[in-house]
Amino acid sequence: MLSQPKTKGDFESFTPNDIFVLKREKPKHSDQKEDNPENSLQEEATVLGIIQILCCLLISSLGALLVSAPYSSHFKPTISTILMSGYPFVGALCFAITGSLSIISGKKSTKPFAMSSLTSSAVSSLTAGAGLFLLADGLAALKTASRGCDSEREYLATLPYSMYYYSEYEFKNCLLTSVSLTGVLVVMLVFTVLELLLAAYASILWWKQVYSDNPGSAFSLPRSNPTCQKAL
Repeated sequence: MLSQPKTKGDFESFTPNDIFVLKREKPKHSDQKEDNPENSLQEEATVLGIIQILCCLLISSLGALLVSAPYSSHFKPTISTILMSGYPFVGALCFAITGSLSIISGKKSTKPFAMSSLTSSAVSSLTAGAGLFLLADGLAALKTASRGCDSEREYLATLPYSMYYYSEYEFKNCLLTSVSLTGVLVVMLVFTVLELLLAAYASILWWKQVYSDNPGSAFSLPRSNPTCQKAL
């Protein structure tokens, strides 16, 4: 009996009647996705950029709230120091620029964009660090200023009965302002810490992309097509 030519991936099996049966292996799925470092970098950079832009929006919004909100003279020096530093607005703008460059650099995957993202991330790290110390000092000063509310309460006992209710209102207003400003500064501090961690991580990420020669880098040479190699 003539045997048929074998195709690649086929193998023989024998039956009791000595008849050759050819069985074909199941073809592998060609649509399986291989790990692509460039896509991974783009997704990571996009997530970092979006979170940094959200931090910018929140910090600048809280800064605008501090500008527009009325508060007593006890807290004016503390809040004025924070606002005059420009951190709620200049720092937030720096975070927005860093986030935007991170998103663009993830899509473009070129060394000039990566270098610009590295520089902006380093600047954002320094800005967030300065803002962290500024807000921590502001919280400490706010705690000291809030003691003025307690002194006002002690002053109530010395006032005549006709002026008691007015001074009681002033005390409650001072206490409410202290709690509100403390909450605003704490939230701003939390997102400043988040921005500091994100900027530090982004600096390490873009440093590796600019100066690393690993094969998995997004700036490595494109891989050769295995189909072309087989054809050669």
